[in-house]
Amino acid sequence: MIPSIFLNKEELINQELKNDLYYDRIKNIDLSDITSMAWNRGTNEAKKCKNQDINILLKKEGINFKINNVHCTPGYMIFSQIIVNEKKITIYMKNIEEEFIPSIPEKYSFWKTKDRLINLFLCHEYYHYLEYYYIGLTSNIEKVNLKFGFINMKKQLKSLNEIAAHAFVKEFYDIW
Repeated sequence: MIPSIFLNKEELINQELKNDLYYDRIKNIDLSDITSMAWNRGTNEAKKCKNQDINILLKKEGINFKINNVHCTPGYMIFSQIIVNEKKITIYMKNIEEEFIPSIPEKYSFWKTKDRLINLFLCHEYYHYLEYYYIGLTSNIEKVNLKFGFINMKKQLKSLNEIAAHAFVKEFYDIW
């Protein structure tokens, strides 16, 4: 599977929606308005800081990161994560080397070097940090009406946070 960041907008959005907890309940719903909102939010936030070095942005915020060489798959493949209240990002290098790098299309081979890849993941997690401390979760902006038996409930789509974070990285690094 091609990593989300190297897909076009439509493919990326569809891939992330398929990973959503509520995918079976949303797959027949037109989500174009809220996915566009998430995409635009990510790109707009990136435009505010895209001419800066991601490492300097992290340093300004007091965010630390570590490279973990353990294979981490808590039920799904994970390449990085942020613990926002601790301001700590973990990059799972073994997963990146075994799963992410071999899936990078030749067109994007520029991104196969370790430092560039780490920066991609740092940038992605930085967006989640911005959500937590400054702009609010993208998934909180618009919720979706879902039916559970006879009950209708408004639910957040966590995939909107991921769509926005990917859009942030694509804009930040001009990956088009």
